[in-house]
Amino acid sequence: MHRENIYNIIKFIILAKVILILLFLGSCTSVDYIILNDNKIDSKSDIGIITFNIKAIYEKEELEIDDLMKLINNGTNDFVVFQELFDESTREKIIERADRNKFSTVIARVDYNSFPEFIFQDAGLFMMSKYPKVDLSNIDFGCDVENSEGVVYTILEKEFSSTNDFLANKSVAGSLFKIDENNMVFLFTAHVQAAGTLEHKLFQLEQIGTFIETTVQKIINEKIIDTPENLTVILAGDFNSNAYSSDRFESMMKALKYPRDLHKEFHGTNEEYTFKNRTRRYDYILSYDKIGKYELNKINVHSIGVLDITTSKNESISDHLAIKASFNLENAKFTNKEFELSK
Repeated sequence: MHRENIYNIIKFIILAKVILILLFLGSCTSVDYIILNDNKIDSKSDIGIITFNIKAIYEKEELEIDDLMKLINNGTNDFVVFQELFDESTREKIIERADRNKFSTVIARVDYNSFPEFIFQDAGLFMMSKYPKVDLSNIDFGCDVENSEGVVYTILEKEFSSTNDFLANKSVAGSLFKIDENNMVFLFTAHVQAAGTLEHKLFQLEQIGTFIETTVQKIINEKIIDTPENLTVILAGDFNSNAYSSDRFESMMKALKYPRDLHKEFHGTNEEYTFKNRTRRYDYILSYDKIGKYELNKINVHSIGVLDITTSKNESISDHLAIKASFNLENAKFTNKEFELSK
């Protein structure tokens, strides 16, 4: 009986690895991109952003979706990013309830059409913006970067784990948004595998850092933005690395190529938590002052903090808390002529 159990375990491990191989070999990708309105750009220097692991693996209740979207629509949120938005019905209701007078652009899903079909095919990533998306569809970012509807993304390499977390297509995605005639925001969101080894999490974080470096440098070299100093680069998401474990935090920041943790920068030693056990912060809003040789716009944070998004019955919508920030594009004052003279 003991040998039979071992044999069954080995068969399961082999089957799981075969599934992963088939998933990569048999996949193609796509992005659902929706224009909610064609309003003219309302230029301003203050930007609001919220990131939230919504935990919509299954359909959310109507009250949860209604109260979530009331908060999103009524708040000062110019950018909204979700992780773990897997359920299609929940996604559709969020889009239906989004204020079309406020938001212009939705990147509803990053999809991987793969075999077998029962595996979570989409990355669970969602972005919504007040500002229009810049079309990057004609740019060749290289073989490691997918480009669909002008949205760039890549799947993060999986590691087999004891939970079904590894079945989800954890990814990083980015879209360039036009704030006004001179200034743009390149917004990225990502979700790192929860269960697995520390070494593999760091490998996924390195993938994210390299992806951001590659795509940002490409749009600068292609002169999509007049000057790098007018480009703000933001990364927001769930990285499953505790901000208050000094070794893990330092390793994460190195892997991501040293962005600024806006929460830690603003709050100093005061700790806020974003996971249900209230002892860890896995969620982040990061900004980059520099990518490679290029100096980027350095934002000034007005406020940032965690937010437990609850229903009217005071019940939390997710096992994560959101992070919400407001920042200023105060240094985005360069013209193309000034950039050329300063080089």
